Amino acid sequence: MAAVFRLARDRAWGPALPAAISWLFLFGYQWAFYFTYHGHLQTVFAYYSGVLGDGILIPAVNVATFVLLRQLAPGIPWKRLPIYLLLGFATATAAFLVQARLDLVNWSMPIAFRWSDIGQFHFFVMAGELTYLYLVLASAVNNWSQLRQDSVATKAFAVGWVGLALFAASLAADYAR
Repeated sequence: MAAVFRLARDRAWGPALPAAISWLFLFGYQWAFYFTYHGHLQTVFAYYSGVLGDGILIPAVNVATFVLLRQLAPGIPWKRLPIYLLLGFATATAAFLVQARLDLVNWSMPIAFRWSDIGQFHFFVMAGELTYLYLVLASAVNNWSQLRQDSVATKAFAVGWVGLALFAASLAADYAR
């Protein structure tokens, strides 16, 4: 987190927007839904990946990737956005199908292959997040030499990967219990 804030201090308000949007769409809506939920299944607060991942790590990743894209702005492959959108939806679909096949039910999927309203919303948020991350990765790969010469971009890239690794660890911890 400290590295993300150091990266963002030059233009503090720019990265604040992706952080706020990320938190709102990745965690905030689940937090709000928690207060109206009257079911018996585990909610977002029962999962490391929900609280730490959606609430802190992924918004931090999005700040780092925003900084990275800002540094690589001329080289962003916008023409390929439909491909990344397709990849985002395909990856989200695969994740939800695996969740259903493994019968990992919670308040977003109370019965395997049946998503609640919050689960359907989470699917689209996840697809959007994955689309964004595919765009960032493609931008980094396509502009690798520029990225390596730009210390801010290099740090943002590293922070993004560390955040994703920590999110993966939180997900693994959830399913190990």
